[in-house]
Amino acid sequence: MGQLTSRQEMLSMEVTEPYMRNWLCANMAFRESSQAISVYLHRSIAQIHKRIQRSISSSSLCRINCSKQEQGNGLNRWCPTCERWAMEIQSLCESDYREKIKFSHLNSSQWPINPYEVVRAFIPKAHRLYYKAEEFHEDLRFGLSFIENCKEFSVPKHVCERVWQVRGRVKRKNVRMRLSRQQMEETIQALLELLSYLDIGDDNIVINKLETLLQRDVEDGNEGCVIM
Repeated sequence: MGQLTSRQEMLSMEVTEPYMRNWLCANMAFRESSQAISVYLHRSIAQIHKRIQRSISSSSLCRINCSKQEQGNGLNRWCPTCERWAMEIQSLCESDYREKIKFSHLNSSQWPINPYEVVRAFIPKAHRLYYKAEEFHEDLRFGLSFIENCKEFSVPKHVCERVWQVRGRVKRKNVRMRLSRQQMEETIQALLELLSYLDIGDDNIVINKLETLLQRDVEDGNEGCVIM
């Protein structure tokens, strides 16, 4: 029992340590932002897919999954349906990403019926493991890639790059689970800036949550973030 109490006390000390609290607040900011961005992108993906469907609604479904055939990226050898969908996808890409699409990683026969198979095209090779993940669209890494590489969004590159940077500092390069107050503030401010460019509608409450995380617990004299 004494050992358990000691562990509980150690855990309590860790959580109340200001630098640990800052790290926890940054993670909470990523969680809240990721959820709001995911909902926003769900709507955007559905709208994009319906728009493409309407433009090529007369096409029949592919039965051979052209993107997986030996001809690879040779669209001129694909069936008319897959070729037209591929061209629509390319037209949505930012110019510096268009040639980077790996159609061989995709299932073109699914494009007319599966919106998420369409947006897999916007996942860069560096994140290729997510091509097979069923819930890839819930991941902020996908959201950032989609926003960066698709013309539908008007988010400056430097805004996404900043979120990539703070995410790396919080998620990948922080085995000690500690952040200074300045680092925590930079993280939340980067996420707030990204959200300001997105029409998140009813999910606007997430902005208030992130701003709350920036408050200091002045009454207790703590230097770390106030955890909700």
